[in-house]
Amino acid sequence: MSNKNKKASGGASDGSQQKLAKQRSHDSQDYSAFKVVLFYCSLIVFLPVVTFFVLKGFVLERFFTMSDVKVNIAAAVGAVAALHVSLGVYIYRAYFGGSKSSKED
Repeated sequence: MSNKNKKASGGASDGSQQKLAKQRSHDSQDYSAFKVVLFYCSLIVFLPVVTFFVLKGFVLERFFTMSDVKVNIAAAVGAVAALHVSLGVYIYRAYFGGSKSSKED
């Protein structure tokens, strides 16, 4: 009778370890997806802001003789271009760079 209990508990242990390994695999995939989304969200939010202030403060006002309005407009155009580039990279990654295997539930 004790052999039956050992076999039953051994089988349950294997099943629970397989479930745990599967859960860790799903958690790892979710964390990896979270890191990618966080990176692209940060890129989309911060790249245009940084581009605007770098263009305005360091490039346009120091090297070109332009009025303040023209400097602001040129910096805003640069920020919009940076936003479009970051969105394009995100869309390209989402469309072409996805993993080949689909997630199974």
